[in-house]
Amino acid sequence: MQRKLFFLCFALCTIAFIPRTLAQQGKSEIAVGYGNWSIYNLANGKPFSNSTGVPNITYRYYVSKNVTLGLGFGYENITNFGGWATIAPELTVAYLDTRDAFTRIRIYGSVSYGLGIFSDANVGINQTDASGAKPYGFQATPFGIRVGRQVAGFLELGCGYKGLVNFGLDLRVPRRLGGRERAIQY
Repeated sequence: MQRKLFFLCFALCTIAFIPRTLAQQGKSEIAVGYGNWSIYNLANGKPFSNSTGVPNITYRYYVSKNVTLGLGFGYENITNFGGWATIAPELTVAYLDTRDAFTRIRIYGSVSYGLGIFSDANVGINQTDASGAKPYGFQATPFGIRVGRQVAGFLELGCGYKGLVNFGLDLRVPRRLGGRERAIQY
């Protein structure tokens, strides 16, 4: 099972970093966020809910005007349970994008699935260490909003490793133009 997940993550990462001939067709984004109430925190219940929250970083590449492929990473430490580091490829689709308006607003949804790497903090005498890679690294975000152009703020509502609520800053990096290429408006 872990081998299949590894190959799935590898294939999605390969798609995210498309060869140079296609990579100049779009732009990239780097989002830094903070989420709360992750699936790891909620699934473990009241005695194990002492969470630090989920700082996360996501890289996205525009495949088209409304579709991005990317890779996300998040880490959560639940003090009396353990730490979760999650790495997951991500697909994002925009529902609405006001490119021509003064204030650009983008409403989108995303889904990601990858690996959660658990570091067990509750290993005592005669207990087994449950640390290791687990196939629990997912995030489903039916609603996300990004407000701004190059530098923007975002808010996402979903369920998974980033939490029920995830917010932060997003930086869009324009592609470099060479020679007579014309800019593509994303």
